[in-house]
Amino acid sequence: MPVAADAQVRVADDPSAASPVGQIAWLLPAISLAIFALKPLGPVKDPDAYWHILAGEHLLQTGQFVLADPFGAATDKIWILNQWLPEVLMHWAYAAYGLPGVAWLLCLGSFLVGLAVYAACRRRSSALVTALVLAVVFVALTGSLSPRPQLVTFALTAVTTSAWLLTRADRRVRWWLVPLTWLWACSHGMWFMGPLVGGAVVLGMVLERRVTSRELARLTLVPLLSVIVSAGTPTGPLLFASPFQVHGVTALISEWQPPGATDPALIAALLLIVVVVVDQVARGSCDWTLALVTVLALVLAVSWSRTTGLAAVIMAPLAATAIQRLTGGICFRGGRRERLAVLVSGFLSLLLAGVLVPTAAARPALGPNGLDAALGHLPSGTVLCNDQSDGGWLMLKHPGLRPTMDTRVELYTVDRIKAYLGFMAADPGWQSYLAHVGCSYALLPIDAAVLPAMRATGEWSIAGEADGYVLLGSKH
Repeated sequence: MPVAADAQVRVADDPSAASPVGQIAWLLPAISLAIFALKPLGPVKDPDAYWHILAGEHLLQTGQFVLADPFGAATDKIWILNQWLPEVLMHWAYAAYGLPGVAWLLCLGSFLVGLAVYAACRRRSSALVTALVLAVVFVALTGSLSPRPQLVTFALTAVTTSAWLLTRADRRVRWWLVPLTWLWACSHGMWFMGPLVGGAVVLGMVLERRVTSRELARLTLVPLLSVIVSAGTPTGPLLFASPFQVHGVTALISEWQPPGATDPALIAALLLIVVVVVDQVARGSCDWTLALVTVLALVLAVSWSRTTGLAAVIMAPLAATAIQRLTGGICFRGGRRERLAVLVSGFLSLLLAGVLVPTAAARPALGPNGLDAALGHLPSGTVLCNDQSDGGWLMLKHPGLRPTMDTRVELYTVDRIKAYLGFMAADPGWQSYLAHVGCSYALLPIDAAVLPAMRATGEWSIAGEADGYVLLGSKH
């Protein structure tokens, strides 16, 4: 029987020889992918989604990829639209179908992420093992499956990792990874994961003495050219500066903190890593490529909550290979009925999501929607002190207003963010924040610590109250 060189597991073409469990296992990946498509269904609750929609609209209107922020009242840095491709798609969905359109786009994006992981795992493991790994990856990604461009990174990381593992096996140069990285660099700020994974695999192949000098030169060109062509995106060389905009403020952002020891996403990612390590120990060998990729995934898993799910995506094909090898089962290639099941599952799941989403996502899951009328009566250009999570909602639903804080943290200095946090906590000197940003109204959660402090000054009066929020207006 043929052997998959990158997986080193037994592969057969005839699924009729499968065990009784294998006779129904072909359905399991389709079920897992249906969960990927349907579980995220619901109202749009990610604060970032709202300003991503607005970014796509503004780009289509102005053609500006690098601009001074026209929406916030207290931003300090230029806005680099390095995620413009999915932002335009989000705007189109919103323009055509409102927030339900954006919510359905999330279902589609989540399904495509699952499909990419499925394809990466299935060529290396049985349907049963693939479904198991898919389930673990889904747990690792649960907190990250939101209507944001990061879905592109999850999907393309699975594609790229699988491609480089195949290159390790057959030493073929996959030049198509270069234009794929260009598209990736137009879609999300973590596009560099592609060249990074590629570099780790190439280095591993060198240490394993798998390549000649000529082959090494050709293989090295792929991650190198991928980085070079990324400078040719519409944002230009500023693309390379955009990750450093957020670097100074990561200590103030929850998703850039290490995950907790009991975080289900971390446990899921570490489980995949442990499986690969156990497999290497059982074999009595340590492949450099697997070791380097595993270390990369481990760093991503434990360093930042935002990248824990990404670590699981990277480890998925390696874990699938390891489980298949440890169990000693035959990996039957996916037959027509399995492919049909996956296709039908995706179609029906997305169709069902389309039927349910007008009701499930009719209203935003954040923001004081009951104060829309009061906010609509404020003069255009009004500077509004607000809770950070509502900034994008305000910019999209009330474009005439200018909120003083939102989740585009890369546009704010550390001092500005600290001043905002001090204001919300009513720390001594909180009044200076009001003076610096110049707000004449404030929209705050009813439990905000600064709310009673503002009212106690006698300079602010209630202009509206709804949905757990209070709208205050200055008397001056």
